[in-house]
Order: sequence, then structure tokens, then C-alpha cells
Amino acid sequence: MEKYTVVIEGTFNDNKMQSEEFAQYSKRSNANGEAHGGIVKNKFMIEGNLTQSNTPHFVILIEFPSKDAAKKAFSSEEYLSIIYLRDIIFKDVKILLPK
Repeated sequence: MEKYTVVIEGTFNDNKMQSEEFAQYSKRSNANGEAHGGIVKNKFMIEGNLTQSNTPHFVILIEFPSKDAAKKAFSSEEYLSIIYLRDIIFKDVKILLPK
């Protein structure tokens, strides 16, 4: 099976990057990703955008053993149970599945 990289792009709500909700979400989502074989390959804090579109605050690349493992990670019972935290923390978040 070929490894598969997921791209996560997000924009924080005001003052949520240092919040208790973010600490809890980060801990639980990282553990969930690892339980499905996910490894964070790169994290980028974005400082600018060369186009007119919205600029995310960050981009994260996570490598999974397979596309199926990636899909399972983000549809697992554990991940679904922390979506309420994600909704508090982020103005916008995209979990992108490249071709």
C-alpha cells in the first residue's frame, strides 16, 4: 500500500490558539491520528498570501499508511467526539485529500 498525505489548512477564531480548548483538541486529535498511523511531516504557520484570497493561519501535512487510514482517522468515533472543540477553536478548517 502506498502512503497518503492529508493537508490540513485552518484559521483560528480570535484568542483561541492559546486556549484550553485548543490544548485539549490538539492532544486528542494528535493521539487519534497516531492511532491510525498518522505522522505529522510538516507544520507551517502562514505569514502572508500572494493572492487576493483568504489566508489561513496554518497548514499541516500528515502522512498516513493509506488513504483509507486517513479517512478512518477523521471519521472515527474519537475524532467525531472532538468536533465541538474544533468548532470553538477554528473560524475555518479544511481537511484536504489530494489526488
